[in-house]
Amino acid sequence: MNPAIKKTISILIVAGLVAVAIYGSILPYRKSGAFIEAMRRLNSAKSLDEFKTIMSRPLEMTSPIGQDELVRNLASVVTNLVERNGQGRPEFVASVIEYLQGYYDPIISYGKGPSFSQNLYVLGILNEIAFLQTQDKAYLAAAKNYFSRGHELGPRRPQFLYGLFDVYRAEGDTQKAVEIANQILTYWPNDTQIKSLLGGTPPQR
Repeated sequence: MNPAIKKTISILIVAGLVAVAIYGSILPYRKSGAFIEAMRRLNSAKSLDEFKTIMSRPLEMTSPIGQDELVRNLASVVTNLVERNGQGRPEFVASVIEYLQGYYDPIISYGKGPSFSQNLYVLGILNEIAFLQTQDKAYLAAAKNYFSRGHELGPRRPQFLYGLFDVYRAEGDTQKAVEIANQILTYWPNDTQIKSLLGGTPPQR
């Protein structure tokens, strides 16, 4: 083989290996490091706009992996914000949830992945809390949607059964709440809290 060609091939191989190392290892490391630093800086945020600016930097960084996990961590932060600061502040709640959805919508639209069910549950809980803080039934409907999708994927997963039970009770849909409670007690007959909420009535078979 021509020495010049061999040299060119060697250079391309080395360049390819460097690119793989950067894309597969260095970029995820930088992204996660930037997210950790953003979490440290949150206490310095004086406004919601500052909060968004701080958190957006790592979330906008290019990386082949890690976005799903970081967005889920952001959801935990947003849930805490809504729970602690959302009472009687519907505009604040709407703004911070809209910000999160901008990152979560592509993940949910993709519709699969090892953490997809967990993502549905996280969003269901967030919207349930948003409803409790604002009494806006749109959040309750969103929570119901996420819990229902999760229940379809895993009919026996307790997170979604308990989530749906809470939603149906909040909606005042006694029949559906009883149906879900009966499912829960079929799988976990010793759940005394569910029994007490049903007035001690055993599951119907």
